[in-house]
Amino acid sequence: MKMRPEKNQVTWAITIFVLAVALMLAYYIIFDGTTLARSIGGVIDSLSGIIIGIVIAFVLLPLLEGIEEKILYPFFKLIGKETSEFDKKDKKRRGQIRKIAVLLTMIIFMLIVYSLFRIIIPQLVDSIKEIATNLPIYVKNVDEYSNLFLSNNPDLQKIIDSQLDAYYENLSEFLTKKLIPMMPNVNTIVKVASKSVFSIVGGIINLIVGIIVAIYVLNSKEKFTTVGKKMAYSLFKENFANELIGGFRFTKTTFENFIGGKIIDSLIIGVICYIGALLLKIDYPVLISVIVGVTNIIPFFGPYIGGIAGALLLVLIDPIEALIFLIFVIVLQQFDGNILGPMILGSSTGLSSFWVIFSITLFGGMWGIVGWLIGVPIFAVFYALVGWITNILLEKRNLSTNTEDYYDLAYIEDKQYKPLSDKENVKFNASKEADTFKKIFNVDGIKEAARQKKVAKTDKIKEQTEKKDV
Repeated sequence: MKMRPEKNQVTWAITIFVLAVALMLAYYIIFDGTTLARSIGGVIDSLSGIIIGIVIAFVLLPLLEGIEEKILYPFFKLIGKETSEFDKKDKKRRGQIRKIAVLLTMIIFMLIVYSLFRIIIPQLVDSIKEIATNLPIYVKNVDEYSNLFLSNNPDLQKIIDSQLDAYYENLSEFLTKKLIPMMPNVNTIVKVASKSVFSIVGGIINLIVGIIVAIYVLNSKEKFTTVGKKMAYSLFKENFANELIGGFRFTKTTFENFIGGKIIDSLIIGVICYIGALLLKIDYPVLISVIVGVTNIIPFFGPYIGGIAGALLLVLIDPIEALIFLIFVIVLQQFDGNILGPMILGSSTGLSSFWVIFSITLFGGMWGIVGWLIGVPIFAVFYALVGWITNILLEKRNLSTNTEDYYDLAYIEDKQYKPLSDKENVKFNASKEADTFKKIFNVDGIKEAARQKKVAKTDKIKEQTEKKDV
């Protein structure tokens, strides 16, 4: 007679196994986090090419879908070869359309990369060389402007001179006592140079592998989603599998809308900035526009970073020109924040301004520039997950999932919602106390004293009137 474990026994065994793995993982994170981080870093480094390919495919996915839906499918329909996306008989034709779309997508991608390296980067290099060559002149200009300003403010000049003397002394001490003894010898230079060469070669190989992976992912994206859905329904119950797949769809949509929209928005802002810089005759228009466009990808703080960086560069040349540029960037960012950004991005994350700042600060502190770029969509997904779990728990308790129902809520008693606006609901500290302003200035006391004074005056007038009548 065969002994088969019961369903509860299997569930408990899986639960104990998962708990044990979670405890081991928590132990390594708390007590040996450096080794774990190093191991994870090694795995990520070995998969760099694949990760780059997935990122490229994800960025190019909207372009691929646009080419298919807006160009290729209408074209095939026009020539009498209408294709249904979900018709198995048209599988071969859909495969042909996909290959053409992938080819066109990669051609456009390569043209953009070529334009970047052929047109923009040489101009950036020339601008940086010119700035480096003219740096003594720019420093002289700044010195003349500062002397002209400080000549009328001797007290401020004394404070600045004392601070500069202190900084020069600290810098000299750092150079002589710390930096120079740390200068590398010949062997160290050879090692660093060889590592740099290998890093460059490895980067080129990873880029090539990434492009190949991107082509494969774009060509077979439906296969991956199909296998994923099949596994979800094989491992989980129907309702949970549906929610899981829906969650992945939401994640994909959030990242695609935010990152893709932000790239397009920043590209448009960079082009407008370049045109405006040419019209205003601002120096180094390409360099300034690239700074503004690239930093604009960073939500909330990006426009300020780009504007300040460009202004600091221009103030070396001409402070008036820097001021004109700063005013232009402020106007440009107002246009982006109020018109262009909402038009392209819409409400792609569903986060308030506070949570946007929170997510940028949190993930930027953990992952640097990468955290600035992807922190907002990651937190948006987490925020949606918390909201989903909250609604499920509320539904189990037969409570409302509508957020507005909790705005004026004092407490819930026997499934009944007691509002704060009802003065009779005084349980759980629900009574409204006087605000700080009223406590400090005793507004209620002043009003009561005025009322009593008015009543006393009225009574006095009434008494005098009665005496006259007598």
